[in-house]
Amino acid sequence: MAARHVLGGAAAAFWSAALAVATIERHRAHDPMLEQPMTIGPLVSVVLPARDEQRGVGAAVSSHLAQTYRRLEVLVVDDQSTDRTRAAATDAAGGDERFRLIHGEPVPDGWVGKSWACWQGARGARGEWLLFSDADVVHAPEALSRCLALALRLDRGGLTLTPRVDVETVAERLVMPAAATLIQNVLAPGFLVRAPRSQIVMAAGAYLLIRRDVYDRFGGHEGIAGHMVDDVALAQAVKRGGGLLVPADGTRLIRLRMYHDLTEMWRGWRKNAAFASPGEPTKGVVPAIGLAMLGATPVLSALIGARRRDGRLALLGAAGFAGQCALQRLASPIVDTPARYAPTLPIGTTFMAAAAFRGAIDRISGRGPLWRGRRYPDAKS
Repeated sequence: MAARHVLGGAAAAFWSAALAVATIERHRAHDPMLEQPMTIGPLVSVVLPARDEQRGVGAAVSSHLAQTYRRLEVLVVDDQSTDRTRAAATDAAGGDERFRLIHGEPVPDGWVGKSWACWQGARGARGEWLLFSDADVVHAPEALSRCLALALRLDRGGLTLTPRVDVETVAERLVMPAAATLIQNVLAPGFLVRAPRSQIVMAAGAYLLIRRDVYDRFGGHEGIAGHMVDDVALAQAVKRGGGLLVPADGTRLIRLRMYHDLTEMWRGWRKNAAFASPGEPTKGVVPAIGLAMLGATPVLSALIGARRRDGRLALLGAAGFAGQCALQRLASPIVDTPARYAPTLPIGTTFMAAAAFRGAIDRISGRGPLWRGRRYPDAKS
């Protein structure tokens, strides 16, 4: 009995704390929409690594070339694609002189494919600022003009945007709000990201705007060549150097559909979550199990408490579950879901825990993650 109460209390405290963080931080995030758009300024080089991205690269390229901030160049690095990525990107550019297509070279040993593509793009870039984005992200016309203004005003070396994530299937609506909640309110809460002595960073590969001299100072992507989650590794390198990729709200400026079905989500989060815990692969197993327990405990506590007429346990379960429901709704600016999905956060949390556990097993076995047809047995956190 006591053990159930302890676990129920721990889960209630965990979700209540996460809710408190989410409530406070939503009012503290920088909003580029409040900035005066820039029309004149430094040259910005947009680098888009693209491997088999024919589905979205055209819209991404078009959105960059339609920016109201005109002093930019767009470099698409074709990372050995086997589909029509090159043709789709070139067609979308429509002969615009600011567009360049780079034919990527084979990935060398010790590199992760995306970082290698970004590095090739950075080496060919001429801009004083670099914007790394994904080839499936669509940007509002004023995105760069406002984000560059904010980055220059803050003068920390760069910024990263939280994107709007489009979802269309039930599976996406169940999982993606949980992923957003865990990243922003558990793994990388804003107050720790801002703390100079903290190693915690927030980074979204959908939008990484960084000053060129800051990027060069730590060796750019060459300095993080073997890290699987390149956006986080890049943000950590900037912070170690005394700067910060300042997190900002980009939900009204950039959008993407990260995954299109359950299989894509499983593969993607299995890869990313496996590297959420720094250090040896074995260190990811316990957090994954703990997350699964924390996700399921409120509902189980409430049900068991009601069945056994244990009012204290039922109350603890209800408190934890209420926190989960509130968090699911607070994630709606990032992942818009109908209100009826409020009770589903435990399902998404369990999925994320399972993905993290399976990813840790991949690493422990020496196989490493499989992504875009490539296996990375030696990838680092």
